[in-house]
Amino acid sequence: MTDMAVMQKLGPVQLAPGYTRWNARTYLFSAFITIGMLAFIAFIQPYLLNANLKVPPEQQGRVLGLLGVSNEIISLMLVAPFGALSDKIGRRPVYALGFVWLAAGFFLYPLATTIPQLLGCALFFSVGVAAVGCMLATVLADIPAEKSRGLFVGITGFCQGLGATLAVLVLGRVPQKLAAGGLDPMTAGRLTLGVAAALCLLTALVCWLGLRRGTPSETAERLPLRRVLAIGLAAARTNPRIWFAYMLQFVSFADRIVIGTFFSARLQQTAIANGETIAQATAAATKPYVVANSAGLLFAIFFGVALDRMNRVTAGAVAMFVAGVGYIAGGFVGDPTSEWITLVAILLGMGQICAILASQTVLGQEAPADVRGAVFGLAGISASLGILFTSSIGGWLYDVVDRGAPFFLIGAVNMLVMAFGVYLMRTRPSM
Repeated sequence: MTDMAVMQKLGPVQLAPGYTRWNARTYLFSAFITIGMLAFIAFIQPYLLNANLKVPPEQQGRVLGLLGVSNEIISLMLVAPFGALSDKIGRRPVYALGFVWLAAGFFLYPLATTIPQLLGCALFFSVGVAAVGCMLATVLADIPAEKSRGLFVGITGFCQGLGATLAVLVLGRVPQKLAAGGLDPMTAGRLTLGVAAALCLLTALVCWLGLRRGTPSETAERLPLRRVLAIGLAAARTNPRIWFAYMLQFVSFADRIVIGTFFSARLQQTAIANGETIAQATAAATKPYVVANSAGLLFAIFFGVALDRMNRVTAGAVAMFVAGVGYIAGGFVGDPTSEWITLVAILLGMGQICAILASQTVLGQEAPADVRGAVFGLAGISASLGILFTSSIGGWLYDVVDRGAPFFLIGAVNMLVMAFGVYLMRTRPSM
């Protein structure tokens, strides 16, 4: 009980009772690696399609869409149980297991030489994605005190953006360097993904040693899993802000698919069409991708501080406007050599981080403490639906209509969610 009464600080961030600076630092490192690895696997998939499977460019959008849809069917089934399980046994074992699973997936991915084999690897990998993705949001809600929530979310967003930026900037250029040293593209890809697997294993160990032991509350520990899920759903039904947060989750993960998968594929395909090799095209695509993530990285702290100074529904609506503008602009430019690509990448990065931070902050504020894992599990379902929507419809639009079509689609969805936020501001201003 004495430990629960102690409230520590990490710099300016007030931590929730019972959480230490070491717990918070461990989480920030884990967030850095989590988003870095998820960003990297999305970025490297077009490389695997070109180098390992030799998939024609006009079919790659649908293949990427198939991978995304199949991944999320598994995640959709698992993310809520992972959230509820973490309420029963604690966040630490679920997060560590998720990273071990990702490591195994990274070893398997480059062994695939056919689309069914690649699909099988993606399905296996998605189990780990469900675990670490759910814990990323759940632990974020646990650690900060309410008055420091927005600031800690901003710091976490900074770490996430830094992880995505460095993962793509460093690992994304490894195949080119290995190919320049004489290795064939397939071997270069296998070694690169092996490095990613090693990072996941290291992070699993860090999570096990540094995250808080036990469950977040005694009440959560006593509730059966089915009851925890029922309470989480009831909380969403009775609180319109949680519904808005679920919408933010839907669109923020849809945004991730566009910038992580279709933006990457579009840049690489355009570079190949301009006469570059597969490895050179992958390296060329890293610059706009890194610019996008760097823009989000720099904007995360500013937006995190703003979240503590304004109504969070208002912040969510503003975030949707910024994201909508960014993705609509992204529909017009996809050549890594274009003079406009840097501006478009900045808008995309700002829009993505705004959507992510707004969804995490609103949900973290509104989720009941004793069943926070279950509530975030249901939020994970919304995120999975966003990925399913974008992967399926966006993949078809990418191949059949235009490579910019997924950007226009998600830009419009951002604007629709913004409209719901404005509606809440007008009809429920005191909530």
